[in-house]
Amino acid sequence: MTSAMDTPTYVKGVLAGVGLTPRGIQSKAIEAGLLEGKSIMVCSPTGSGKTLVGEMALLRGVSDIRKGIYLVPLRALATQVVSVLRERYADQGIRIEISTGDFQTDGSDLAEAQILVTTYERADSLVRHKVDWLNKIGVLVIDEVQNIGHTSRGARLESVIMRMRKLTEDLQIVALSATVGEPYMLADWLGCHLVESDVRPVPLTCKLVPTTDREKTVQQLVMATVQADGQVIVFHRTRRETEAEANRLKDSVGRQLRTKERTTLDREMDSLENWNVTIPTEMRPLLHDGVAYHHAGLGARTRRLVETMFGRGLLRVVCATTTLAAGMDLPARTVVLTSARSPQHHRRFLPANQVHQMLGRAGRPGKDVRGFGVILTGSQGEARMLTKEYFASEVNPDTGTPVLTPNYEPVTSELGTSTNLTEQLLVALDFLGAASLEEVEQEYLGESYLFHCGRWLTNTPMRIVQLGEVTALAAIERHANPNMVRSARENILGTVKIRERGDTVIGGIVSVLRSGQQTCRFSARMTSDGTLEGPMCSCGSPMTKHGFLCNHLVALGMAASSELTQLANFVIPLALSETSPSGLLIRLGLLEGGEGDKLRPTTLGRTVNRLYLKISTFKEMMALIPTIESNIVLMSVLRHLVSLETGQKQGETFDTLIASVASTNLSMREMARLANLAVGDVKALLDKSRSLLYSIVAVADRGNMERVSEMVHDLLSIIDSRLHHMESENNDSD
Repeated sequence: MTSAMDTPTYVKGVLAGVGLTPRGIQSKAIEAGLLEGKSIMVCSPTGSGKTLVGEMALLRGVSDIRKGIYLVPLRALATQVVSVLRERYADQGIRIEISTGDFQTDGSDLAEAQILVTTYERADSLVRHKVDWLNKIGVLVIDEVQNIGHTSRGARLESVIMRMRKLTEDLQIVALSATVGEPYMLADWLGCHLVESDVRPVPLTCKLVPTTDREKTVQQLVMATVQADGQVIVFHRTRRETEAEANRLKDSVGRQLRTKERTTLDREMDSLENWNVTIPTEMRPLLHDGVAYHHAGLGARTRRLVETMFGRGLLRVVCATTTLAAGMDLPARTVVLTSARSPQHHRRFLPANQVHQMLGRAGRPGKDVRGFGVILTGSQGEARMLTKEYFASEVNPDTGTPVLTPNYEPVTSELGTSTNLTEQLLVALDFLGAASLEEVEQEYLGESYLFHCGRWLTNTPMRIVQLGEVTALAAIERHANPNMVRSARENILGTVKIRERGDTVIGGIVSVLRSGQQTCRFSARMTSDGTLEGPMCSCGSPMTKHGFLCNHLVALGMAASSELTQLANFVIPLALSETSPSGLLIRLGLLEGGEGDKLRPTTLGRTVNRLYLKISTFKEMMALIPTIESNIVLMSVLRHLVSLETGQKQGETFDTLIASVASTNLSMREMARLANLAVGDVKALLDKSRSLLYSIVAVADRGNMERVSEMVHDLLSIIDSRLHHMESENNDSD
């Protein structure tokens, strides 16, 4: 092995051996000190070569006899990355491993890996297990680093970065992203030198197209590209839409294929290389005509087959869900986004960064001279609104026509929400051993991206976090900036008359000079569909998308805090979904008092932290485990916990699936058909069930519930055995 002294020579030699020469953004990263161990954040368009920057950093780590970890957002992307790395560097004697699941294992089996490719969550799990080889890590590559701002996953990514930096001396961080607004803010927190480029290998032209007939418009856009010998990716909100669209396009696209192309497609489907891919019956005729759909319901091998065939140019069109955009490393000449509305919330629009991540896949390097990104809208008004939301409009000096350039959003932290903060308080105390809430806030969270954003951004709440008891005043300060709070204290925001008070509601009228009166309330009542009413105001904008209350509600909240202290301390935090992280963890038996004012995790707390459970799931688990007296009750409990963890209500099909696993020898595809589920969903549900059953056993053992532990362990053993058997048979299930 070479020494650190000749690292640049070693890295460039390895790259030359596989036919790669650094250029463009890669050369810029080298000039910025990448091969000398300096931390780098690369922000450049899709297809500009960011991934190779990460690879060079990993090779630098190998030359310095330090481990490297490559973090990706999705399992599918981890599989893709490890395949490329092994193909390029395995012959150099570099040991490359992948680990994307099995959160209950401590990762000791990965000690010999020189390069580890893993997901954000698995890396978090390894750090929580405190695996002893972590201090040997020298390089941390974070792909799609903008996911720090992801609502549900961002806090865990932010937290694992914080702990990795504390665990490892001289850690080189290489962060990669194509979609970051104000990237200097994130780069500064990461301690990275920012390397930027707006040069795309293939120029991108974007436009918004209003239409009242989306199907016809998609058909016209797709066929215009296919007839010009190009490829198209069409993104849809739902799986059903991807499948329906693929079937609508099948005949038109198929008529453009030559006999030789069809023969090649059929030969590829039945090749020896793909012998272990069980292609869904309904997919085969689509592939024959050069079309496919791509979503999480497909088995992993089927998705990889679609990606491979599209990447080789055999398929002309792929219809995919927006949720898989980050996992598809596939360029096309044209990308069509059929709707900018969120799959989860039809009334909300997708974040700008996610939209540009999808549109950025337009333009195949070496094949296209220009890429085309199209967003379909339902009206001219929606088109104008989304143009302002997603783009900056400039005028081409040569033609005088407007040109749309991406308008990226700054990445902000999601660590401060009550749910995320509760989980991360347990993580912090397990990591530190014992600490006071003040020490956690100042010495641990003080180094978080959340606090960093608070120092950078002008529109920051007066109280960034609240780890202890949550009063009405603290809740208001969490949702208002300092100027607003000061104005309310000085009665500048308006005169408040409280006229409604109850166990779940505090309401009143706020009179504002020159603006009239506004009726507003804090409500902790639940609606008929089970959602919280929350803050309401007749001004029409009670809370911004960033969680800031309107001035009327701030005035009402401050007045109620003074006049109705005890009632306000109960209602207002509930209405704002603010809870005490430490109080909840203590009530659940996960934290206990130590010396002085310090808190520390209980034995159960350390167990739960390593099990990688959501705190809300553990709360339900603790309440339900004592009720498990039969297999029927166990199934009911498991179904409920899987629903909580996945965010999707499970019904009789789930029971059918688990029953078929426990009592038959059916293949995964046969079980999917029996339960009326997609193969990919079956695999995901079985993985989640296995993980939760393992957690139930661990918690039951801690509580000396031997009968429950024995019963659950029996079902866990069966599922483990069946999954192992199915995977060994190479079914389309991984």
